[in-house]
Amino acid sequence: MDLLKKLFPLSFGTKDVAGLVIKILIYIVVAAVLGVLLGVLAGIPILGIIFTIISSLVWIYEVAGIVLLVLDYLKVLK
Repeated sequence: MDLLKKLFPLSFGTKDVAGLVIKILIYIVVAAVLGVLLGVLAGIPILGIIFTIISSLVWIYEVAGIVLLVLDYLKVLK
């Protein structure tokens, strides 16, 4: 659990619904900005594959962060 808290620091410690919504919005905004940036960089012919892989990993990180955030808020994680 300590490793998860180090990898996803934003996903833990939410006390109320407003904090939950704000943290989810932060995840969504960061994912959108990085998605656009990495999408543009993926158009580079030689480096496109690398940026496509990075974009997929960022998406997985964001989804996992939101899932952990909701699970922590619902007190499923201990």
